[in-house]
Amino acid sequence: MPRTRPAAVLWDMDGTLIDTEPYWMASERDLVADFGGTWSEEHARAIVGFDLLDAARYIVAHSEVDLAPAAIVERLLDGVISRLALGIPWRPGARELLEELNKLEIPCALVTMSWRRFVEPVLAQLPPHTFAAVITGDEVTMGKPHPEPYLRAAELLGVPADRCVAIEDSPTGVASALAAQCAVVGVPNVREIEDQPGVWIRDSLTQVSAQDLAGLSRDSLSRGSLNRDNLNRNGLRRDRPRRPPLLFALGALAVLAIGIGLARELNQGAPPGVPAIELDVWAPYWTLNDSAPELPGRITQMREVSPFWFRALGVTSIQIDPNVNRRLAEEFMEVARKSRALLIPSVVDAMPAGQMASILADPVTRSRHVNALVEFTTEGNYDGLDIDYEQFAFADGRASWETTRPNWVAFITELAAALQERDLILVVSIPPVYDAGRTAASGYWVYDHGAIAEVVDRIRLMVYDFSTSRAGPIAPFDFVQRSIDGTLSVVKDPSKLVLGIPAYGYNWPISTTGVCPGPVEGRTTVTTRSIHDLLARRGGTPEYQPLTGEWNLLYELEYREGDVSCVQTRQVIYVDGDGLAERIMMAREAGLGGVALWALGYEDDIVWDQIRSALSTLSEEGQ
Repeated sequence: MPRTRPAAVLWDMDGTLIDTEPYWMASERDLVADFGGTWSEEHARAIVGFDLLDAARYIVAHSEVDLAPAAIVERLLDGVISRLALGIPWRPGARELLEELNKLEIPCALVTMSWRRFVEPVLAQLPPHTFAAVITGDEVTMGKPHPEPYLRAAELLGVPADRCVAIEDSPTGVASALAAQCAVVGVPNVREIEDQPGVWIRDSLTQVSAQDLAGLSRDSLSRGSLNRDNLNRNGLRRDRPRRPPLLFALGALAVLAIGIGLARELNQGAPPGVPAIELDVWAPYWTLNDSAPELPGRITQMREVSPFWFRALGVTSIQIDPNVNRRLAEEFMEVARKSRALLIPSVVDAMPAGQMASILADPVTRSRHVNALVEFTTEGNYDGLDIDYEQFAFADGRASWETTRPNWVAFITELAAALQERDLILVVSIPPVYDAGRTAASGYWVYDHGAIAEVVDRIRLMVYDFSTSRAGPIAPFDFVQRSIDGTLSVVKDPSKLVLGIPAYGYNWPISTTGVCPGPVEGRTTVTTRSIHDLLARRGGTPEYQPLTGEWNLLYELEYREGDVSCVQTRQVIYVDGDGLAERIMMAREAGLGGVALWALGYEDDIVWDQIRSALSTLSEEGQ
């Protein structure tokens, strides 16, 4: 073997090493049938490669099955293991390649989302020590497409992940391996694998030898001609960004040229016949240093501007946040009032858990609260109001929802009538629903989207923060589409819906080695504006994740004090300007009435140009 041989080869199991995908699909059909439903081929293919608990949640959301996710996994495992007892269906060339690698003493690890009790019978049919490490779905915190499974396998083998080759059969597994910085051999089975940098696609492992793997690396696959040009869902090139590191190398003039080029490309990419769409923005007080000076140049593109610094503190108490820079806030308001945009301040529920639900439950306090909101709107000379009440949905517990739901609808109906009587607009900012039901898988049905859509002017859907407690995507494409489709299943008029789009991401600690000398950094927020500074300080090259439409960066951060030190591995996941443009197009294609940017001030000039181009607003001649 040449010196460039991989440090290790990391194997997926289902569909890659063994052809058990038909077993899983059959077990899924049996399970759904037991609950009186049918399981389509489309649904079965959709969850290929998923972490088993994620697959179980998908089954709950798309079928009549009424079991806890863990119970679903156990049922599926029983079905697949019983079928496996009849014989293990090895994939062509898999055992031969595995044997060759073992003879060459190239370490191999099994990285599967199947659970340990399913994996053991397969391992029993292989020579002892075939795999130097085994990672299973019930032994990781985050399953594929998160990089944790592959990162953990490399760690157990004591090798760098970016010197490993992963073998995968599904887009989900490929995304996981790429996120961990592995080179990938894609051997499609049930689902197609998209050509993309870092992936070498083969029809079968019979076409792959150990010598072939020795020549693979992320760099060689990214530079080579093994993959055709990668196109996104709207026909735009997906190989153009590596924008953040490129910007530092090219300098300010080149940055501007790139931004103009991207804007033109996005404008040309809008499909003919897809209507233009309106832009609304939330403007939080903590971005005023950036957003206030830039507002005059941006506001011509906006329909509604929502200052995000007002709080409901009681039945009749609506107050400005004490942290607001009053001078900048007044400058911001003055520019907004002189523009064509509507000034629609947001009011958030800043009361303790249970208090807002109590106010809405009593007709007397509910009416007093409505009167306070109307007075706040008229005295402030605003064009309307955006209600962003989240406490009863997130803090009160789901057991309270059935009681709170009709009270919330009564409140919104009363408030809408009072505002509209004064020719004022009512906007409501709420999370989405995923279907028309009222189950744990249905989303935030406490807001009764269908009922309030009949009386409000607009509903802004907060379709982001998909991952908050663990590293993961912000607003992955499938989540966005599921939110749109689910909400449209209960809201008759799509023009009432506004899709919230995120110009941010999170920087997560995902592992720590050594002994830290003191407190270390937890999760932090990055924005499309701040990401450049982070890359300049930490280095690294972000990788685009086609399944989620987001960018992923891994880097290490050392903490040292004297002889005591530790190293954090951190993962940055964020949506950039291209990602915002793609989500705008999803809203346009669904016929929604607009998009709402969270948040004004998170974007830079280049990202703003990309947003503006994606909106396809009036031409210069028509303005």
